[in-house]
Amino acid sequence: MAYVSLYRKWRPQTFADVVGQESIVTALKNSLDLGRVSHAYLFAGPRGTGKTTIARILAKGLNCQQGPTSSPCGICAECETIAAGTSLNVVEIDGASNRGIENVRELRGQVQFTPINARYKVYIIDEVHMLTQEAFNALLKTLEEPPAHVVFIFATTDPNRLPATILSRVQRYDFGRFSLEDIISRLSSVSELEGFAAEGPALELIAEHAGGGMRDALSILEKCAAFSENITVDTVAEVLGIAPAEQVEGFAQSLMAGDKARALQIIDELYNRGRDLSHFVRSAITALRQSILKGAGDEERYLQAIETLAVSAREMRFTQDQRLLLEVAALKIMTGVPAAASPEVGKLEEKIRVLEQQVTALQAQLAKERRAPQAEVQPAPPKPQPVAVSDGESTAFVLDNWPDFLARLKAERLVQCEAFLKEGRPVEVKSDRVIVVFPRDRGFHKASIEQPDHREPTQRVLSKWLGRQVRLECLFQDEVEVQAEEAAAAQDVPKRQDEPEPTAVDTATEEFLKASMETFGGRIISKPKQS
Repeated sequence: MAYVSLYRKWRPQTFADVVGQESIVTALKNSLDLGRVSHAYLFAGPRGTGKTTIARILAKGLNCQQGPTSSPCGICAECETIAAGTSLNVVEIDGASNRGIENVRELRGQVQFTPINARYKVYIIDEVHMLTQEAFNALLKTLEEPPAHVVFIFATTDPNRLPATILSRVQRYDFGRFSLEDIISRLSSVSELEGFAAEGPALELIAEHAGGGMRDALSILEKCAAFSENITVDTVAEVLGIAPAEQVEGFAQSLMAGDKARALQIIDELYNRGRDLSHFVRSAITALRQSILKGAGDEERYLQAIETLAVSAREMRFTQDQRLLLEVAALKIMTGVPAAASPEVGKLEEKIRVLEQQVTALQAQLAKERRAPQAEVQPAPPKPQPVAVSDGESTAFVLDNWPDFLARLKAERLVQCEAFLKEGRPVEVKSDRVIVVFPRDRGFHKASIEQPDHREPTQRVLSKWLGRQVRLECLFQDEVEVQAEEAAAAQDVPKRQDEPEPTAVDTATEEFLKASMETFGGRIISKPKQS
């Protein structure tokens, strides 16, 4: 008979043999006994926690000749073929290698066939999260309304990758990692049944290294049994390539005592014997943690050592020379040098420093503004306007004192108006109009100051500043230049004898046309002939 691995040979065949998943076992047993069988189940959890094993036991309970039952007989034809993996009514599919839409379409065709000499046809799809989105979509309709004789059991180590439409149509069970006690108990039973001479501490070390997976624990036990007839702690350490407990403890004591020679000697011995330095660092962290819990004193130094070793363990995954990295970490601990942060942490710290500097500068600026509010709010009083109110003198006053007017706007909290007007410049005061020109590329500022909610408060402040009622008129600089050229040309052209004098109506019409062109951006095609 061909050799069978331990994890396959001692795989539980009934619910009574399962350890560590009591709540799941209880729920499934009750479902079978009460006849409340779901059409689809999802078993989610880490590897080696019994998902496929319990799926097979559930299939036995469904198709056993005495079932549906939570205690399948194990001797009927269906129970035997399911245990041997040869049942035609229990189909196991690897989702990683059958993940396409074509595979799901084939499956949809198969589910229509009734089981052979059994109640149900059970489909166990392992690593179901590997199916493509198209495959999930094709499976959705069948999963929602499957034939009465079909039961789906999905197993996955990554349930977050399943679509919500699938998760909402299955009965989900989350498998937890096995505790150390459960693994040790199972290893002890298997060792006794196989005739292995295994020490208790050796089984504990295997359980710790298995990471909560029963399959991994049985595989390690099998390797140790092949290495030596007597399974001891040294045997397990040799097989796994890990450091013995006394070396871990000695290294931790050397770090705290500052014994550099001893600490570096232990690292060198482990490296030369090919031990797993990453696992050694994690073991040393555990030893230091235990020392803190036992009240070793000087917790700050212990915490610093743990932090330094944790950084070293994280960086070991990306370096070729793990020994050098561990030696540097050990020397940092013994010389009191703080642990170096990872590059990502360093970048974050730099950003935090920059932000702190910016916040400090802003706070200083705000404090300065609060201490001297009058210096900025109250502008210097403008020079008194001349008594004469001719356009020429008013223009000269505005041109000389325009910065004072802008400061007056800022003092009145009209910051936006002040910002818009800064992009233009005053050129002339004509009667009740103060003309400000803007370059063509400052059209936005010109249009903004011409808005009523900006123009009106600006004119109010401007009138108060000049001591008489005025209005603001904004033009583009090239428009003013053209007007000046036209005016100069008009002075050189003699007036025709028969040309009538402009009337008040003509002047109003010209003003209306000019305002319309400024507002709507139009141009004059022709003017009406004067009668």
